[in-house]
Amino acid sequence: MKNLIVQISINKKGWEEEHRLDSQSDEVLRLSHILVKHYAKINNVEYKLITEPKVNFKHPTWERFQLFDNYWTEEYEHVLYLDTDVFTWPKSPNIFKYLSNDSFNVVTNYYNKQFNNRPMFNAGVFALNKVSRDIMQKYISKKIWIDHFKNDPLWEDSKELNLLTQVSNVKLNWLDHRWNRKNKPDAYFSHLYGILKKTNPNLPSIVLAREIVKKLT
Repeated sequence: MKNLIVQISINKKGWEEEHRLDSQSDEVLRLSHILVKHYAKINNVEYKLITEPKVNFKHPTWERFQLFDNYWTEEYEHVLYLDTDVFTWPKSPNIFKYLSNDSFNVVTNYYNKQFNNRPMFNAGVFALNKVSRDIMQKYISKKIWIDHFKNDPLWEDSKELNLLTQVSNVKLNWLDHRWNRKNKPDAYFSHLYGILKKTNPNLPSIVLAREIVKKLT
């Protein structure tokens, strides 16, 4: 079967919690799109950019839960989700060679963060397949999400995804931390951190991305 890389880019205006996305950078978004599409091409996988909301909850990053619809993993063996501030470097290995067919594929947190006393992954990089989708899908519900917000007004989609793996008991395949490393240009995938990508446009990862994209385009 084919493999797929998915990113999501939806205008934040008008969403209930649009302020959660105030750290977005148009330049980083553009650089990420070009680098990820190039990475998909050189590794012979498909690329899709989701631009239309279906989940319609709080703010656009919750749209990553679209990927648990049956279509995606019936059509593709692995669906790799990447945030739009992730830089996939052309020199990096093919991540699909490291993915497990019977697990939800996540990246080890470099800072050893915990959630409910268990290792926590950053939700900006994960890979889904039919086995993990079938296990996790039945625990996805807007009603459940709303209840979580009642208990924690700062609840967010990354917490929800971590909790989803815990309540569903899905098997996890933990990838090396270099597949989702904050701000470091020597990682396999560099993930730009928070407001820094907007306030510090000359972060080493951004400078390197500019140089590579200039050659590609």
